[in-house]
Amino acid sequence: GYCNPIQNQGNCGSCWAFSAAAAMESAHKIFHSTLYKLSEQNLVSCSSLQGNLGCNGGMYNRAWNYAETHPIESEANYPYTSGTTTKSGSCMYNASLGHGGVTSWTQIGTDNTSIMTAIAGMPVSVAIEADTAYFQTYTSGVLTCASCCGTTLDHAVVAVGYGTDPTAGPYYLVRNSWGTSWGDQGYVKLAQLPAPGMCGMNQDVMGVYATFQ
Repeated sequence: GYCNPIQNQGNCGSCWAFSAAAAMESAHKIFHSTLYKLSEQNLVSCSSLQGNLGCNGGMYNRAWNYAETHPIESEANYPYTSGTTTKSGSCMYNASLGHGGVTSWTQIGTDNTSIMTAIAGMPVSVAIEADTAYFQTYTSGVLTCASCCGTTLDHAVVAVGYGTDPTAGPYYLVRNSWGTSWGDQGYVKLAQLPAPGMCGMNQDVMGVYATFQ
């Protein structure tokens, strides 16, 4: 009940927007009890001044920098279209309809104790390497082969939990944005490893504090 359903970013390099929005949504649910659905399209089309490149990539902290001064519209008001058009789209932001903002965000340490402590408080945005067949063909279980996955960051996701597998040991539960037909209903379990971490996930971990109007 603290995360919205898995989405599919489609044919657009907008993973950063999906990671940023999902982290904001869950943070607000935890601290203010309501789970909103924010507009990724709002971020994709409108946060270029913060350094994001729409369908050509971006960073979740830059999306949060935008949200500090531009309350994000709901998905219902500003639906996602870039996944099918493959275009970032012109900004159609309506400030009067915006209601999801950011008060602050923080960089989290690369050690697993710091990451687990952060996740215990709220889901956190992380970056991973996702261009390997090892990652892309995942269907279940825990990814444990660090050399099979790499550490060159190219994809933003959200770490939503952690646990221990009786065979593979400690892992992180990670939410992807490739739809529910990918992975384990849209999720993947990554083994807990020392930095840089499994698929590089320990390198760029960030938590956000969100407020809504």
